[in-house]
Amino acid sequence: MTTDIHTNIHTESAPGKDTRVAREDLEGVRFDRGQHWARKIAEPDEDLPAHLRARHLQAFQLCLARSGMSEEGFVGALTTTSLSRLESWTLADLERLLAACVRHGLDPTTGREAYLVPDSAGAAPMVVVSVDGWSRIMNAHEQFAGMRFRESTQLEDGLPSWTECTIHRWDRRVATTVREHLSEVRGMSTAWVTHPRRMLRHKAMVQCARLAFGLTDIVDPDEAYRASLSRAAQTQARQESAQPKHARLRQPMGAEGLKSALGL
Repeated sequence: MTTDIHTNIHTESAPGKDTRVAREDLEGVRFDRGQHWARKIAEPDEDLPAHLRARHLQAFQLCLARSGMSEEGFVGALTTTSLSRLESWTLADLERLLAACVRHGLDPTTGREAYLVPDSAGAAPMVVVSVDGWSRIMNAHEQFAGMRFRESTQLEDGLPSWTECTIHRWDRRVATTVREHLSEVRGMSTAWVTHPRRMLRHKAMVQCARLAFGLTDIVDPDEAYRASLSRAAQTQARQESAQPKHARLRQPMGAEGLKSALGL
């Protein structure tokens, strides 16, 4: 008995056979974390199971060849590392992850360089590149000539008020320098609470690498976390604004909220 968590459709599968569910209102391919690989949930005229569709993606083949693993081992590594944070994902999500790994020379089988994270607002999962991934991208670049950090001597809550990163390239006469201020980037995640100095250094490194190497298509874990919270807040605000005015008035609110609701 297998269950697709998004549709709550239950299908029984016989040993050695692929399970397919024909539903006109389902589009694409969805994967469930509890299975070793994919079961097809798509249009009724599609006969190939999902893992056979994925193996024909160019990015899949390139990542598989670079990993040196068998196809079964590669798929198993993906589902237990880079995709393990998701309850389900689509073939398009998988292709975005693998394409980013091909583009930037990252390993998708460890979960330490690039991976997918869910979006709290219900949007498509985000491709996140960890600090290890950003470091690999820079060190693999043929023009990378080193980097250095500087910290402010002025302290805020016992921490440097800013950290500066400078990246040198062999093909540029002027180095790229980025300074990140603690007051602007400090977050509320566990990492910021336990290792604030390290997180500030990471923020400076990532932003400097983005400018020095033009890495505009990827985000770090902290950026993904903030973006997800922002989209969730925007979604909630739209839902609240869509409520009738009299319904909003019935909700508990302070004096300022009451004035705003009354248009005062």
